[in-house]
Amino acid sequence: MNALLVWPKFESFSFWHFEKVYELAGVKYITPPLGLLTVASLLPRDWELRLVDENVRELTDEDIDWAELVLVGAKIIHRPRALAVIRRAKDRGKLVAVGGTDPTLSTSYYEDSGADYLCVGEGEVTVPMLLADLAQGVTGRTYRCDRLPDVRNTPPPRFDLVNLRDYLYVGIQYSRGCPHHCEFCNVVDLFHSKYRTKTLEQVLVEFDLLYSLGYRGQVDFFDDNLIGHFNDAKPLLRGLADWLKAHNYPFFLSTSITINVARDPEIMDLLREARFKAMLVGIETPDENALKIAHKGLNTGFSIPEAARQFYTRAGATIHSGFLLGLDGESDDIGDRIIRCIDEACIPWVMAGVVFPLPGTQLSLRLDREGRLFPRARGTVPTSARDQISAGIQFKTQRPALDVLDDLLRIMQHSFDPTKYFERCTRVAVLLNTIPNLLPGWRVFLRNVRTFLRLCVAMTLRRETRGPFWKAVWTVVFNNPRGLEALATLAVLYVHFQSMLPYCYEQLRLQRAEIESEGEERWLERNLREPEASDTTAPARRPHERPVTAVVADRCQSDQRFADG
Repeated sequence: MNALLVWPKFESFSFWHFEKVYELAGVKYITPPLGLLTVASLLPRDWELRLVDENVRELTDEDIDWAELVLVGAKIIHRPRALAVIRRAKDRGKLVAVGGTDPTLSTSYYEDSGADYLCVGEGEVTVPMLLADLAQGVTGRTYRCDRLPDVRNTPPPRFDLVNLRDYLYVGIQYSRGCPHHCEFCNVVDLFHSKYRTKTLEQVLVEFDLLYSLGYRGQVDFFDDNLIGHFNDAKPLLRGLADWLKAHNYPFFLSTSITINVARDPEIMDLLREARFKAMLVGIETPDENALKIAHKGLNTGFSIPEAARQFYTRAGATIHSGFLLGLDGESDDIGDRIIRCIDEACIPWVMAGVVFPLPGTQLSLRLDREGRLFPRARGTVPTSARDQISAGIQFKTQRPALDVLDDLLRIMQHSFDPTKYFERCTRVAVLLNTIPNLLPGWRVFLRNVRTFLRLCVAMTLRRETRGPFWKAVWTVVFNNPRGLEALATLAVLYVHFQSMLPYCYEQLRLQRAEIESEGEERWLERNLREPEASDTTAPARRPHERPVTAVVADRCQSDQRFADG
């Protein structure tokens, strides 16, 4: 059978669409669709497969006409484009199967899409059901997981179906889920709070596969939390370090991690040995009361600035973090406390936003029960929002809405002020006890040199970045040249942030102006009102579609990334 796998184009102008980054790097997109590559590995070996990532190249009628079966993956942010791809394939008379995080969380949108098969849950369970029905000629069925699959039996992704040179980096997966129960994160519901891991041998097989395909450079562990259990993670990190050393360090690594791992010196040392260069950590808030209400007590009882310093000086890795406003129980001075935390912990890359009640999360369910959830937030990304930053407020907050928005604007302006941003970058790069690896491969080395030259031009041409950037460069060169690579990476990211900030400020100020104009009471009354049946601009009220489990290899960070959703 000819099977076409389609990853819809991420068309959103969003903080999570790093267009400026991959333009500077001279690649076509950030990373290949790991979930769809894993689904491909579950299909019969005698099938002819073709994968079209619309972020890399256009989906043509010839692609669709070639196929006997079209498989479409979708995350929350892909929904409009995914539905369009489904309709296009059906118009050309093709069988269509759809799966992913969004079909799992918001099934009804896809039940009405015209797709023949709907896979709700993890691919290791639903794909074999689909294959059995295809063999029997059965059409028009929804498949739901009745168990959590053992990921130790998951085959390696079909990296051979994409051109790895089209991407900035490649992702793999060691674990699914997270052992923690943060109220605002949909991983809890997607994976039933079950934390499962592959074996070290499986991960090394995937390393071998990437190495044999000629890939060199960054490998990101697309895990919601790489180190769910400290003792289990240590053999993994040792094994990764041994493999990298034996192969002369062709990869450097990144992942998502909880900040409390900084309390374990052995893990910090192992992260450095395994060449982890960047970490996403969910600090969320320095307010311990709000953390406990949100069921993230693991971030309490220790100094966040000291933990961050351990990442810089012991693990040799930079960290970036999400901060959430609007959490129940947060203090009135939370804006000042977050700004102070950012500066004391010296976090260059800050993603702050009002907590977004993602569909299916415990937070969304609780707010809905309490009558505090805006109906438009139930099953769709608001039409005016591109990410959790520009989305603003989507529920009735305990603190006055104007105070929450004012705090967010103030935190963003502080975080992305070029002088303050590059001062934090400089401090981190000078502290950074990293192990340089400038030549994982000649192609990556030349790409990085070209990117750095383009970066220098971009920074120099803008008056507001010229001074802070070059001051940072020379300070790092003279004090810790090993940190120059990290500084360059953070500066490239700033080019992306600059392109997004005006839009985010505009959206937040528009919402703020609405509240001031109407008064908060009337504004809340209007936003909490259920849409009329005739209102086609708003999603119809549907009961929460509690997911059975999650799709293979999807990922949602605790910083509420819509793109990963």
